[in-house]
Amino acid sequence: MKGYGFLYFTAEAFRGLRANRLVNLLAISTICMAMVIAGFFLLTYFNLQDIVHAMGDRLEMSVYLNDGVVERDRDLLLNRVKAEPGVKKATYLPKARALELFRKELKGQETLIDGLGDNPLPDSFEVTIDSAYADRMEILSRKFSGYHGVEEVSYGRQGAETITGLLKLITYGGTVLAALIGLSVIFIISNSVRLALYSRGQEIELMQWIGATRGFILGPFLIEGMLLAMIGAALAMGVLAGMYYALPQDVVRFLSRPNGLDFLPMSVVAYMIVGGGLLGLTGGLISANRFLE
Repeated sequence: MKGYGFLYFTAEAFRGLRANRLVNLLAISTICMAMVIAGFFLLTYFNLQDIVHAMGDRLEMSVYLNDGVVERDRDLLLNRVKAEPGVKKATYLPKARALELFRKELKGQETLIDGLGDNPLPDSFEVTIDSAYADRMEILSRKFSGYHGVEEVSYGRQGAETITGLLKLITYGGTVLAALIGLSVIFIISNSVRLALYSRGQEIELMQWIGATRGFILGPFLIEGMLLAMIGAALAMGVLAGMYYALPQDVVRFLSRPNGLDFLPMSVVAYMIVGGGLLGLTGGLISANRFLE
């Protein structure tokens, strides 16, 4: 019996979609555009997140040691640095090796160093920081500076602040955008279902008069709202996929990492369509409850 009721609701929902073609087409088109924006943001989010994590792998800090630090104290200090939360890797860089690397970077201008006489570079620890701790670079820098035997700490402050800003923009911006699009979908579906309810007002009054339950009356309109949103979301994913695969891959690789942009995972596409259906169901429920008050 329940299965029959669901089939009846679905058939009535499709009948309503056909009866209000123009209004429903406008609703689907509007939802599609909103979902394309959401999908584009998600596409950007996933790819930018990978880029930010790749940048985070290069979050490095140099801890310069005082002259005269003995090997035992140096090893203890290195272990202390490694044990600090957020430190992915820490290695000892002797001053002789640092000078060798510096000479390679100068590429033919080694005489600039030769004129300085003795090796002017100090021993140091090269520390790699986890990208999740990018906003704590300054705190870690001050903490390491306070260690006995440390002369100075330096790091790419601007790069760390850029990564932190990108991560915050992705997180907060995405949350706000998702909320706005969700509300807009509910609003669109609510208005579409309201029009469908008014167009079938006499039929609904007759059903109430003969004793039809509230659920029996609401069922088709709830499914209609859900279908509108799911169709709009599915079309949006198709449009986004078409735009993605139409882009020249040379341009995509230039704008992103070497392998180019990745399209949305199929699980995310499914979540978008199902999520759209739930939003449509919510919008339909709001309108139907107000109409039957």
